[in-house]
Amino acid sequence: LGISMIYQELENITKISVAENIFLGRLPKTRFLGFINFKKLYADTADLLLAYGITLNPRTRLSQLSIAQQQFVEIIKAVTVKNAKVIIMDEPTSSLTKEETEKLFSIILELKKKGISIIYISHRLDEVTDIADTISVFRDGKNRGVIQRNEFKKDKIITLMVGHDIAKVDKKPVERKRVVFEVRNLNIKNRIHNFNIELYEGEILGVAGLMGSGKDELVKCLFGLWPAISKEIYFRGKRIVIRKPLDAIRHGIVYLPEERKMQSLFLEMSVKENISPIWLYNNVRKLFLNFRKETQLSREMIEKLAIKTPSPEMEIIGLSGGNQQKVIFSRLIAVKPSIMILNDPTRGVDVKSKEAIYGFIRELAAQGTSILFLSSEIPEINYLANRVVVLSKGELCGEFTDAEVSTTNILTSATRA
Repeated sequence: LGISMIYQELENITKISVAENIFLGRLPKTRFLGFINFKKLYADTADLLLAYGITLNPRTRLSQLSIAQQQFVEIIKAVTVKNAKVIIMDEPTSSLTKEETEKLFSIILELKKKGISIIYISHRLDEVTDIADTISVFRDGKNRGVIQRNEFKKDKIITLMVGHDIAKVDKKPVERKRVVFEVRNLNIKNRIHNFNIELYEGEILGVAGLMGSGKDELVKCLFGLWPAISKEIYFRGKRIVIRKPLDAIRHGIVYLPEERKMQSLFLEMSVKENISPIWLYNNVRKLFLNFRKETQLSREMIEKLAIKTPSPEMEIIGLSGGNQQKVIFSRLIAVKPSIMILNDPTRGVDVKSKEAIYGFIRELAAQGTSILFLSSEIPEINYLANRVVVLSKGELCGEFTDAEVSTTNILTSATRA
């Protein structure tokens, strides 16, 4: 059909060369015995890269390239598919710098001249309005409007993207008297630049940003899961060092990752065993585990968070996504943390479980727990956060407090090029 696709998540093979990735499935063969004709492969790849102004060695293994360079390999692979008539690009600039984005746009314009149609999927409004002829806005799986180029207005696009804000709840103003967590001079290679932040007691601080903004690397770094070039962390006014997750846990900091099954759950273990690991670490005495207290704890958490399971001994894999997420929450709550870092805590859960999780978060904040809250759904951040910081390309580009917090303000700030 002549349809080619560039995926948001890279689909390349890092153990083979640039040339082999570009021509994967259509490698040139020798006439004799049908072996791969590497001479022609490398020559054809060099010609392609030169034609599109990309400086790469065709023989270089992909694992030696940056994410941005790998992204360009995917782009060249897609645009060189034989008889390509339509190319779908899903967030193609998420890993690209401004200069690299301009290079991509020049490639798109060349493709357009050749009669190739582009479906360009992006949340970056400045990019979309620069490159598109027509914009279709989708929200909740439905097409909410089609806008022609002569009608492009950022406010109109944002209105279609957002719709009506989630009904507001009474967010009690936080008395920002006591800073419990402070980050100074945080720098992460190619991700975060000179980031500074303060988190107050009982505050829900939202962290917003598009893919590639650096927000995920930021929170992973704060929990000791991502290396930093430099960072100063202060807990209740005292400087601390966090090099690994155990360092964070010892200071009362816990983390809920965005990927439940891959990063949080022990899928072959029971509900009880999934609730208790951090608690057990904090309560182990002389290498002995108190299994009676572990069972008691799990029953208390199941009741407190209304986890639907016939028994604490049931395997976690048998629970719904929403109940699995409640189990992960109970794991964090069980150790009575001072600070919770929540990365997309309602991802992939049903509406009822989502509302329950909102309730847990508000209750914890009311009790004095400080919460760093990330979400891929900007209206959700607006719904919960007392204060919001917005990241773009590794830098703080906006901050909103109390009445200033709104979906429109956050989205407008996050979509700046």
